[in-house]
Amino acid sequence: MPRRKALDIKKEIIKILKASNEISIQKLERKVNTNHLTIREQIKELEYFGLVKTTKHDKSEANGRPFTTVKLIK
Repeated sequence: MPRRKALDIKKEIIKILKASNEISIQKLERKVNTNHLTIREQIKELEYFGLVKTTKHDKSEANGRPFTTVKLIK
């Protein structure tokens, strides 16, 4: 299977964010079917251009660990 281009991954991230209000990076990884590092790099670039906003949370209600969510800026 050929490698996906960064633009294709960004398009998929934006499509998922349009469908959901706010999503954790871990859930986004699963939906896009790529690794954590790739998601972080693409989100960082989208954030630089003012398309998304990341929010760091102190702890999850489910497991008590810190996590980051991503939200599409309208």
